[in-house]
Amino acid sequence: MPVSADLGKSSGGDLLAQRTASFEPDLASAGAARRLLQDALEAADRLRWVDAGALALSEVVTNAALHAHTPFDVVIEVRTERLRVEVRDANPALPQQRRYDMRATTGRGLALVAAVTRECGVHSFGSHGKVVWFSLGDDAAEESTDDLLAAWDVDGDWERSEEVAPQTQEVVLEGMPATLWLATRQHHDAILRELVLYVAEHDDVQVALALADTARGRVSRAVVRAVEPAQHAGTARPALPEGHPAPLPAVPDSMTLLISVPRTSAPAYAALKAALDAGEQLAAAGKLLARPGLPEIVAVRDWVCEQVVSQLAGLSAAAWPGTAQRHFETAVNDTIDKAPWDDTLVRDADRGVVAADEANRIVAISRPLADLLGWDVDDLVGRRVVTLIPPRLREAHVAGFTRVLTTGEAHILGVPLVLPVLRADGSELPCRFLVERAPQSSDRSVYLAWIDADVEPQAAPSTGG
Repeated sequence: MPVSADLGKSSGGDLLAQRTASFEPDLASAGAARRLLQDALEAADRLRWVDAGALALSEVVTNAALHAHTPFDVVIEVRTERLRVEVRDANPALPQQRRYDMRATTGRGLALVAAVTRECGVHSFGSHGKVVWFSLGDDAAEESTDDLLAAWDVDGDWERSEEVAPQTQEVVLEGMPATLWLATRQHHDAILRELVLYVAEHDDVQVALALADTARGRVSRAVVRAVEPAQHAGTARPALPEGHPAPLPAVPDSMTLLISVPRTSAPAYAALKAALDAGEQLAAAGKLLARPGLPEIVAVRDWVCEQVVSQLAGLSAAAWPGTAQRHFETAVNDTIDKAPWDDTLVRDADRGVVAADEANRIVAISRPLADLLGWDVDDLVGRRVVTLIPPRLREAHVAGFTRVLTTGEAHILGVPLVLPVLRADGSELPCRFLVERAPQSSDRSVYLAWIDADVEPQAAPSTGG
């Protein structure tokens, strides 16, 4: 039976029980909705559906609380052969399945709903909102998980829709790093979702999450809408050299992003910065599943937020300064991965190898590789990997590494590559790479890059003059 994105017809035998309730957009509503479901199933003597139904309902209600930011209704209908649940909110933005890796801390909720239900879908009421629904029954689902997920693949996202503001101002984000922001977006998804869950159970963090989500969604949608036409027109370029397996999207060489924002929206961007700062601190302290963001990830969202706030205050636009800044080579989060790691394999290696941790920090390098690149071993250990990456590839490297931290997708592991390495004197040396995870000698995650010179080094790029 095909899965429909429409409401469908009520079927499944005689009506045994029906419950309807309205909820506020907070996480406590998920528990109340589950109790409502259990009450209906008990009344209908259909408790065999309670586990799968409660799991699916919790996910849909949590998404409504996190992203719709409007009151919502839950409608439960129990029939002899079928359970049907609808969650109705007033936000017109529709959900879309995000296909993150199995290690990601976010992005799999809709897959979970599809996997545990017989049918699921969404129906739009246009500007009046939407209904997300699912059904369960004793008959086994005929559709595969991929078929069920097709019901969610509609235009839109779990992001707050925007009302047309009577007074708006155009904000200029000059030199917007599209590759970096698209990776940053995934990190923001994970941090904000977990922050909402944390705030629901703790009172030590006070953040305006609805305002933060509004600001985040506005920027992310603007970036996507700017990149997609360039991709369709063939004017976007790959972020990494040909043959690199990382699935970073092609983007324009240079992008000046224009965003029309309400004149009163400065508090939303201040709230986004504050919320993400709080989330980063909790992640660094190990209180969230998400990893802390790399320094460039933090810098680009700070730049975006500060540009909106300052331009709304009448100041001129300031371009993104780029990731080729010296302080990024040493700016590491020292709270990450302090567990000891045995670096004997690297220190004693008679060939080129460098080890880096999940802070993107060099924790060991072999002397042959340090000598090849014109560095002392002691001067490189403790610096970040971007020290060895040509400036033009740094944003792509940070974006790819952020995907690894956020989604678990590590496409380069075990794949031979040829990439340039930056030497201490500024010249570039084409090298053969093979990246792998280090043997697990502790709780620390470490990656090894085996590196050998490929051809003669190139001269340092001219700086003009």
